[in-house]
Formats: sequence, structure tokens, C-alpha cells
Amino acid sequence: MKKRNFKVVVIGDSGVGKSTFISALINESFNMNTHIDQHMPIQLPPEMFNHPECNTTLIDTKCLPNQIPEQVKMADVILLMYSIDDDASCERLQNFWLKELKEKEFQQPIIIVGNKLDLINLEDGREYCRVFKFIKQLVKDFSKVEIGIECSSIKFQGVQDAINCAQRSYLYPLSPLYSLVNKQITEGFKKALTRIFRICDEDGDGVWSDQELEQFQKKVFKRQLNKSDIAGIKDMIEEELKDDSNKKTFITLQGFMVLQKRGIELTKIQISWTILRFFNYKDDLTIDDSIFQEELLIDQEAGQTVELSDFTLEKLKLIFDLNVSTFTQNQFGSIFYPVTYQTSFPLPQQYHPQSQDIDLNQWLALWNAFSFFNYRDTYKLLTYIGIDIKIQDAFTEQNKKDSWGSVQKIIKRRVFHIAIVTKNKKKILEEQLNNISPRITTINSKTYVISIYDEQQAEEQIEKRRLSIVDFLIIEHSCQFSTLQLIPFIILEENISIWTQISKIGEILHSQSFGYSDIQIQQLKSFDSISIIQVASGFALLIGLLSSGYYYFKNQKFKKMK
Repeated sequence: MKKRNFKVVVIGDSGVGKSTFISALINESFNMNTHIDQHMPIQLPPEMFNHPECNTTLIDTKCLPNQIPEQVKMADVILLMYSIDDDASCERLQNFWLKELKEKEFQQPIIIVGNKLDLINLEDGREYCRVFKFIKQLVKDFSKVEIGIECSSIKFQGVQDAINCAQRSYLYPLSPLYSLVNKQITEGFKKALTRIFRICDEDGDGVWSDQELEQFQKKVFKRQLNKSDIAGIKDMIEEELKDDSNKKTFITLQGFMVLQKRGIELTKIQISWTILRFFNYKDDLTIDDSIFQEELLIDQEAGQTVELSDFTLEKLKLIFDLNVSTFTQNQFGSIFYPVTYQTSFPLPQQYHPQSQDIDLNQWLALWNAFSFFNYRDTYKLLTYIGIDIKIQDAFTEQNKKDSWGSVQKIIKRRVFHIAIVTKNKKKILEEQLNNISPRITTINSKTYVISIYDEQQAEEQIEKRRLSIVDFLIIEHSCQFSTLQLIPFIILEENISIWTQISKIGEILHSQSFGYSDIQIQQLKSFDSISIIQVASGFALLIGLLSSGYYYFKNQKFKKMK
């Protein structure tokens, strides 16, 4: 693991021993003998603790009695200290410190440190250790409290353990994964595990075979499992689930989740975080955005578009096939369960004709439409639902539309965008589209996305931003709208259903002329190639330059370099 800079801020009432605690660490670390009222931030030697990958900076604090120190804002972990021998100090933990930290919505892990253990009668020690008596209640009331520990700064007893606990909480935070109150893994962790399970379910059958379990172990932990290892894993799952469903030839998603839960309860939380970080999860259980930064090189201004690749479509079909022939709205939502952000993926209601259940055509059409307008958002969503693929493999770059030769290739495309431009009939048209825009439909296995714009919107938005990816225009006869972009169009027929006209456009787009007028075709053909004269002139110029260069260097006397 790479080095990580880590700040521990020590807070608590005056007199609980914060500065003495830090002095003890300084004296032990640097062989010094010092004690002052408030220390400057100090970086501790990494080799002194259990996690040398942490560059640990310890920050002392001092503040008014009912004030949270400003330094808490920069903390990665908070050490909240109290005096074991002081009842009032103990009560202040809950009545002030933890209450204030909760109300101010600090999200850092909190380690409760009971100091001055040396002042307690050793015979009564375990009974008198207050942090062990009420830690359960503190955990119930304050979710960020992860552990309680006792120490003696004077005798250097448990001081290093407190820092080790802080480092562990920083590297492997508990609260994002597990609720100490409910003794269950969190919803966010379940979402992440669902995605990971899907990625490693290579055959897409919804369960892990022994071979898939072995491949997961080898990929993440670089360790081979033998038969007894696999049997032991299944025994642990069976014990948790209290059934033998995983004793067969597979492991279910539920089995995978209870395995992680058991590991955390056995204080092996680092295993879960190793898995999460391998699959690019950050500490807040969102996927690292850096993997979504790559872009495809496309010329959108020339009408070039991006569509889902055959491989991606096959993966989406596998997801659909788990739900037999159709799936319900609830099943549709469950596919997106691992997604932790608000997505703009099209709603099933946007598909025409609308039905109660979602079939394969509708499922793929929604994805085709989504990728057509924003392949980067599509790639992010594919990643979150469990399709592990490089961006170059996820999409196919389609032809440009700035020449006749390119236009003739649009027959290979799967997705087409039809824009309706209207002046007076927007409301009527919207009613025909059930007041949902854009609408998505399928004609002869191709996906069509239909958008409505009034004339002003067309002039302000389509021409400037989206006209380059419009494949066909339907223009109301009263509109004055025109465009310099070469896009085929028809005039809106008022007495014919818009869906009938869209079906006709499906036929036009795949006819020989693709809906272009003769004038548009001639304009497109003019961009197809450079004339023979231009090519000959360019070639002659190149020969001339090469020849003159040759004679120049042949006759030039080179001076000897010093």
C-alpha cells in the first residue's frame, strides 16, 4: 500500500492529559524528556507503529470548556480523551463532546481514550474501566464511535495502542461497512458487494461456481484456494445462513455478503477493504472518478456518434436473461441497486408503446438511447451495475455525416435521433407523445429517439449544441426554421399520427437516398474526395521540395563540429 498522510487530532476537557499523552509519545519516539501545555503538530516515526504506510501527524488542542477545537476540521481520526478517575469527565463524553460532534456532522472515526489508568486501583481495574461499561451505549447513540481503549500516559501503557487503533480506523474505517448497533453490514457496503459479485460472475448465471470463487481469490489476493479452503468458506457461510444453499456447487450473493459480515466481526475488516479498493472503491463507497476520465476521440461536429459495442450489448442481454423473458419495474430498479448517485438513465415510461413489463427490445433500446447522447455517463453507469470493461471496448464509434460516402454507411447504425420542430402545435404533439420527452421506440431492431422543440428552441439549442447529432427533422409547415447543417427532413403532416410518420422515416433512413434531397446529396458528394488536379499539384510540390532538398545537402560543405 502506498504512503498515506494521516492526521490524528486529540481533543477532550482540560486536565484529562492530552498534552501528557503526546509528550509520552514524543519522549518514547525521539528519546526526549519534554512536557508542555500544548504541543505543535508533530509527525511520528512510521516504524514505531503497526501501519508504517501511514505518515502520522499528531495534533494537540486547547480550547474553551464548551467549544469544539478548530483543528477537528482537519482530522482524519479523532482521539476523544477523558479521565478514568473523574466521573464528571466521563459524563462530559456523552453530554457535550459526542453530542456536539454529532450535531456539527463531523464524519471522522472517533476513538474513545480513557487516560490516567495508573490512578485506578489495579484490583478494581476491570470493573472500574468506565469506557467498557458504557461503550455499547455510546456506539448506539453515536455511529462514528468505533472503539474504546484505556491508557496511562505517565507509565506509557496503551499509548501506542491508541495510535495503532487510530491508524487502523483510518485505513480500514468501520462505519461505512458495518453498524455496531444493528450488527449488520451497511446498505452502501451491500451495494458495493453486489457490483463486485456481478463482475466476478463471469458466466452471468447469478451465482459463483467454485472456479469463479478461485478466480476472485487469485485476482484480489494473489492466492490460490484449494478444495479444503473452499469447503471452509462454504461451512462459514452455512453457519451464518443456517442452511446448506452454498453447500452445493455455487455461492450466492447473500452468501458472499454474510462472508464479509463474518470477517468484520472477526476483526478482519482489512480483508473487506482490500476487496473494495481492488475494485476502485473509495472510503465513502463511491467508485474512484479517475477511472471515468478517459474519453473517445470523436468528431461530434461532423455528426459522428457513439453506440454500444456488441460485447456490451451481450453483457446487457445476460443481465436481462436472469429475469427470464420480461421483468417488472421493481426488477428494473434492482439492476441499478449498486448505483450510489442520481442517474439520468431513461425511464421505462419513455418507451413507446408503454407496457407493464419490460422486454428485451425495450431494455436494450433504453441503453442505446442513453449512450447515444452521453457515452461517458453510460460508461459510468455500466461500471456501477457490474459490467467491468474498458471504455474503448464498451462502445463503437460510428461514421461521420459530413460526406456522401459517410452518409451511405449509416445503415450500419443502431440508433437514430429524430427532432420535431414546431411553431404552433407543440402541445398537440406532446400529447401524442404522452407528454414525455424524449420518447424512445424500436423499428426493425433499430432504436429511435424522438425529441420535440419549438422553433425558438431549435434556433437557440439545436443549431448550436445538438443539431450535429440529429439524423432527421420533421418540420411544421408554418416554421421559418432552416439550418446550414445537411440533415434530411420532411414537412409535418397534420392529419397523420406522429408515430405513423416516424415509422415512415424508418423506411426513408434505410432507402438509397437516406431522405436527403438531391441538392443535399450533391453538397455531400462535393466533400467526398479531393480533385485529381489538386492531388497532382500536391504531389508535384512534394517532389519539388524533396529534389531541392537533395541538391542543397549534396552541394553544401559541412563544417567539422568542435
